[in-house]
Amino acid sequence: MQSRVFSKNGLYHFLSSLEAQVGDFVTVYAEPGDFPSFIEKLSLQPKHNAYVDEIKSAVKTKAVISGARRYDTGAAILWGQVGNKHIVLLPFPITENRVSVGNLDTSVLYGVLGRRYVIGVVLVAWGSYAIGIFDADNLVEWKTGTGYIHKEHKKGGRSQKRFARRTQEQKRDFLRRVANRIEERFGGFTPDYIFFGGNRLIAKPLIRECRYLQSNAYKISPRVLDVRYADREALAGSLAEITKSVVFTF
Repeated sequence: MQSRVFSKNGLYHFLSSLEAQVGDFVTVYAEPGDFPSFIEKLSLQPKHNAYVDEIKSAVKTKAVISGARRYDTGAAILWGQVGNKHIVLLPFPITENRVSVGNLDTSVLYGVLGRRYVIGVVLVAWGSYAIGIFDADNLVEWKTGTGYIHKEHKKGGRSQKRFARRTQEQKRDFLRRVANRIEERFGGFTPDYIFFGGNRLIAKPLIRECRYLQSNAYKISPRVLDVRYADREALAGSLAEITKSVVFTF
């Protein structure tokens, strides 16, 4: 098994090349809440039993399980002849459970990829933040900012405790500032999904501080974007990371 990461355009090219292949396929789509249980219950005609056994074994591999948990978007299984056995994890959720046999069925994949999404992005590190709204490929709203936070004081004694209290208060002030900016900038939009990036430990306390994130918690992706800095450049580049797909080939 090997895994590859595709950009949106890269996945389009991959699907196009796959559609040009000759041979029958078993195509399976499973929604997030039904993966992998939908696959475990898969049953086809006896002549396709070998396909079913292979698919059930493939979805149990460690890499697929880990990737599916990270993305939480369900899965598309494109299972054909030798060299054409793939599991695809899309950046956005599969919209239905479906099984077809014969010609490769890529309709659900194209439907998910081709939809116009409004996406909220929150990149945060202690001391800096970058938030924005993407409408399709366009960054239509954004804000960056900083906040001073003392570094840890390691001398011990009363001064260490005093600095620790000051640092905690500075962190609380910073979170309140970021929460306010999110409510100001995101308030006029209805995002389909919200992605966090940066220091993953900040996500939970920020959500507790931000009413907007609390009311839209069901839209927050479990994926945390791997970015080193919370700044305008990282924000602009975040959409490319958000829209990546993973393809496992068996």
